[in-house]
Amino acid sequence: MLNLFKKNNSYPKETQPGNIHIQDDHLFYEDHTNEERVNLSILKYAYVEILGEDPYLFLFDYRQHYIPILQNGFSKIYPQLSERFGFDNALFFKIINSKKEQKHRIWIDKKETNYQILTDRHSDYIDGLEVQTTPPLFVSWDTSYEEFLKLNIGHLYESEFETSYFKIDYPVRIGSLVINNLEFYYDENDRQNIAVQSYFTTLYADSNSDKSYYELRKLWMEEIPTDIENAGYERDDQKYLTFNLDDIGLSICYTYDVDSQYDDGGTSLSINNYRDYSEIIVRDTIELNPETTKILSFETWLDFQPDYKNNANVIAVPQLLNENTQYHNAVWLANDHTFGFTGDQYAIQFNRTDISQIIVQNVLPAKGGGYVEFFVRLKSDDLVAIYYGEQNALDAYVQPLQELLGIEVLTPEPYYNC
Repeated sequence: MLNLFKKNNSYPKETQPGNIHIQDDHLFYEDHTNEERVNLSILKYAYVEILGEDPYLFLFDYRQHYIPILQNGFSKIYPQLSERFGFDNALFFKIINSKKEQKHRIWIDKKETNYQILTDRHSDYIDGLEVQTTPPLFVSWDTSYEEFLKLNIGHLYESEFETSYFKIDYPVRIGSLVINNLEFYYDENDRQNIAVQSYFTTLYADSNSDKSYYELRKLWMEEIPTDIENAGYERDDQKYLTFNLDDIGLSICYTYDVDSQYDDGGTSLSINNYRDYSEIIVRDTIELNPETTKILSFETWLDFQPDYKNNANVIAVPQLLNENTQYHNAVWLANDHTFGFTGDQYAIQFNRTDISQIIVQNVLPAKGGGYVEFFVRLKSDDLVAIYYGEQNALDAYVQPLQELLGIEVLTPEPYYNC
C-alpha cells in the first residue's frame, strides 16, 4: 500500500470541518452538519467527482453519498478504503486537484453472471414462471399475494429503507431464461387477493457491462418479436425495452454514465402484470341498511382516485348507493361507524376510528389550471387521495361532510398551480 501513496499523490488542503472516520464496516462523514454513514459491507461502486470546483468521493451502498475530499480526516480514511477495495488511485489523484466538473468511476463491485439462457427453448412466457425446486413448481402470473406466501418457496425481508419484499429462495425460469434471484414488493396493508403486480431483479454478466442487456434483448427479440420503435428507446445514456405478452410486460433497462446517472454494471429486469382483476372487486361488496345508512350525494363531477389493485379498502359500489344517488359520487355513513366514498365503478370504505381528518384542497390557476383535491388523512398520518375535480366544486360540501361524519374537514389556503 505504501507505494500507492507517493508524495506526488497529494491531497488538497482539508478546509472543511467534520470528522470523517471508519468504524467497523461503516464510514462516517458530515453532510450539512448531519452525520451520515456508508455501509461498506454492501458498497456497490465508487467515483471521483468535481462539483462546483470541489472534489468529492462518491460512494453508493444502497443510496448516494457525496463525501467531501476537503473535509477534515479524509486523507486518513482514503488509504484504508483504497487498500480494502482496490480503488484506481492513479485516476483518483489525477482528478482531485482539478477544477473542471467531471466524474470517473474508480471501482465497482465485480458480480458473477447470475442468469442463464437455455439452449432448450420454452414458450410459456404468458403463463407464468417456474421455480427451480425439486421437482420444479410452475407459478401462474395470476397467483395472488396471499397464495404466493403459502407456497413455501421464499421469505420476507426488510430493506434498508424499511420496505418489505418477498424474495424467492430458488432460481426461477421465465421462458428460456433462468435467473438466480427474483423478488417483489410486499405490503401487508395492500390488497392480498390480487395477483402479484410486479417482480424485479438485476442481471449481471461477468464483465459488469451492458452484455446482459444485449443478451436478453437478442433472446426476446427472437422469442417475442417486437417493434423496437414501439417498445421503448435505446439512447446513449440509457436503453429501455418492454416486451408485452397478454398484458404481461417484460422490461429491461441499462443505464450508462451521464451527468446525473451512474453505470452499476447491471440490467434491471421487471415483470409487470397489467391484467384486469376487477371481477374480484365485484364479488367484494357490502350490504347497507337503508333505514340506518346516511347518504350525502355530490351534485358535481368528481374523478375517483383510489386504485383497486393496490388499496385493500376499495370495494364495489354498494347497491343502496346506486339506488339512491342516480350514480352520482356520494359519501355514506353506516351505523357501525364505517363510511365510504363512491366513484363510477368502485367505492372505498373506512372505519371512522382510523381517520384523523379530511382535507379539501383548492388549487388556483396559474401556469396550469385550477382544481380541487379531496384527501382522507389516516391516524397513521398517511394521506389517501379520494377525488379530483373542478376548483371550488366541493366548497359547499365542507360543512355537511363535517356534520355527517363527525370528522374535522380542513380547507387549507389555496395555492397556485405553478
